[in-house]
Amino acid sequence: MNRRSIRFRLTAWYGSILAVTFAAVGIGGWFAMRDSINDTVDKDLRFRLRAMRDFLRVQASGSEGSLDELIEHPSLAPAGTRFRIADSAGRWLYQSPGTQGWGPAPPGPTRLPNRGRVETLTQNGKPVRVLSAAVPPGSIQIGTPIDEFAEMLDGFTWTALLASPLLLILASAGGYWMSRRALAPVERIARTAGDIEAHNLSERLPLRGTGDELDHLSATLNAMFARLEDSFRRVTQFTADASHELRTPVAIIRTTAEVVRRKPRGEKEYSEALDRILAESERTTELIEDLMLLARADANIEETVLEPLALADLVRGACADARVLAEAAGIQVTVDGIRECMVSGDLRSLRRLVLILLDNAIKYSKPGGEVQVRLDLCRCEDRPMAGLEIRDHGIGIAPEDLPHIFERFYRASKDRSRKIGGVGLGLSIAQSIARRHGGEIQVKSAPGAGSTARLLLPAL
Repeated sequence: MNRRSIRFRLTAWYGSILAVTFAAVGIGGWFAMRDSINDTVDKDLRFRLRAMRDFLRVQASGSEGSLDELIEHPSLAPAGTRFRIADSAGRWLYQSPGTQGWGPAPPGPTRLPNRGRVETLTQNGKPVRVLSAAVPPGSIQIGTPIDEFAEMLDGFTWTALLASPLLLILASAGGYWMSRRALAPVERIARTAGDIEAHNLSERLPLRGTGDELDHLSATLNAMFARLEDSFRRVTQFTADASHELRTPVAIIRTTAEVVRRKPRGEKEYSEALDRILAESERTTELIEDLMLLARADANIEETVLEPLALADLVRGACADARVLAEAAGIQVTVDGIRECMVSGDLRSLRRLVLILLDNAIKYSKPGGEVQVRLDLCRCEDRPMAGLEIRDHGIGIAPEDLPHIFERFYRASKDRSRKIGGVGLGLSIAQSIARRHGGEIQVKSAPGAGSTARLLLPAL
């Protein structure tokens, strides 16, 4: 048996607790039985004491009666009851046979409690319960053997001592069997989880339908496996898409260089080839920087220095830069309302975020269209939030594409992809920046009706 296993430790703890319980119950039962025996005997002795006191008071008052009557009276001194009476000076007036071993006379009557003092004495190796009390002549001691009760108590003691180990062994064996049955599903879960690898991430742990903790554990692990499968799929897709996007500019750069090297060219041809190589190199550099930015964000190592910023000034500056692109595309950028508000953020990152949203709105607007920008304050879950809304009236996004627009390398419809290039990282980067600042981006859109992107950031 593996001593580190949960089964062994559960059995050990179960056995230890049972041992302590048996010991506590046995000791408690022994004391309870002893106290019950003593209480029963003491009640009988005090009953005899009251009867003898009444008889001795009558005798002391001069009424008829003698000590011989007390000795011979069956109700006052039944068979087996031993007593002895002493005067106030401690001289014995009467001693029943067998009471000489009880020791000296009790202390003076004034030193004894009214109910008497009870103690257990040993006479000839057998226990005797003796009650010492004050009576009219002086003092009295009444005793009765309790050896039968002592034998019964000893029998209980030996029974507990012999039966407890046997019961403990049987109970521990039962506990081990129960723990083995209880932990059997855990072993099955461990085996199944151990068999799940990269090539079969779709495998799931079986649910027994009992609704217990183990079923809850299996459901939790299945949810974790589902997240891992989704993450693995996204990483695989991300790698494939990144390779695909990088392959095209690298192929253009290589092909251009190979063509130019085949034979001498004129200055113009060399210049055009170098311009083409430079453009593709810049595109490749931009793509690599975007990938590195997302990778650092995923690893949570992107350094973001947060400081109080006037968001309104940042938005005005971004709109001024975006108007250059908008005018070239015949699109107008209008500001419906800019409310002054402060946020905590990184100026460079937030500026890039706003420019990504403006660039997307301009790209997907129709010529002659309009992009509307609005900044106001709102409350979200009882927190003050700065809300930047950028609305275009372009081609819009299909409902089936809307849940995926923040995924990396995802480009919505073919119409949008044909019209505008890009690799589909802009919104992923924007959402990453927003979340690093404690905010989020919400997008509403409908085909042919345009799109509205709303950036929410915690306001100061």
